[in-house]
Amino acid sequence: MKYFWSISFFIFIFTSAQCQQTKFLTEVDSFGNNPGNLKMFVHSPSSTNKLPLVIVLHGCGESAKAVAELTGWNKLADLNWFIVVYPQQKILNNPNLCFNWFSERDNEKGKGECESIFEMIVFAKKNYGIDSNKIFITGLSAGAAMSVVMAATHPGLIKCGAIFAGGAYKIADDAIDGVKAMRGNNYFSKEKLVKDVKTQNPTYKGKYPNMIIYQGQTDAVVNKKNALFLVNQWAGLNNTDTIPDKVEPNYMSVKDITRTEYHDSLGRTPVILYEINNIGHKLLIKPGDKENEGGKKGMFGIDKGFHSTYQTAKEFGILKKKQ
Repeated sequence: MKYFWSISFFIFIFTSAQCQQTKFLTEVDSFGNNPGNLKMFVHSPSSTNKLPLVIVLHGCGESAKAVAELTGWNKLADLNWFIVVYPQQKILNNPNLCFNWFSERDNEKGKGECESIFEMIVFAKKNYGIDSNKIFITGLSAGAAMSVVMAATHPGLIKCGAIFAGGAYKIADDAIDGVKAMRGNNYFSKEKLVKDVKTQNPTYKGKYPNMIIYQGQTDAVVNKKNALFLVNQWAGLNNTDTIPDKVEPNYMSVKDITRTEYHDSLGRTPVILYEINNIGHKLLIKPGDKENEGGKKGMFGIDKGFHSTYQTAKEFGILKKKQ
């Protein structure tokens, strides 16, 4: 039986009435095995070429349409030719429509919601001409935590994740423990964080996904300590230390954003951290019609002149090169 806890720290109160109709979002009724009982929605530009795939996971109380409107991923997909898959939670699984990132019935390889999302990726690869080397995942809040679950359980499948106010893999055993972790009340060693991921992949010898972490420094819902646990976990998995190699305050002339890179011995950047002041539990958007503008301002979208979706797509390397 699914967990029916009320997770107050992950509540995103969105309804369909609050969102404009999202264009070209199609529900896939049957995509394969679905032990997590999730829904699948797709935004797919028409193309005969193999395209990148971005999986976007909504926060609590949201839907595929709501997170598409909030983030503006569909606009970028149309301009740059990539596919977007939106898994959607059902109230039967969780009354607040949160992904159950904290439950071992849903956060381990081959189980529950984790397996359902994996099946969506397999379906997309078979039916939408996906480039298998360009599969990315992102989410916010509970969706961010579930994005980490997918990167942790399927490291050979996911190239990079972008985590907006989420937590490291296996920092909770149930919803109550998850509340403590997200509030920053628990401590997790780097060794434990790395071991928990490798336990899911006992024979895996390849590279682990890169990780981009966005964290509000005054977030009262997800404490900023969680970003550091994410840095420790994914730096450790990529054999990288946690000493910053490049720090850029006032990034792109936005005074509240500091961007930090962590490099490995080959000079690659497997972990990037965005620390944002004066944001709370919100997503950075920049309304407008230009390519580097988009998203929806509101309770969970704040305009700071920085479109985090565009920046994430740039970090993923899926923006088309302009002539």
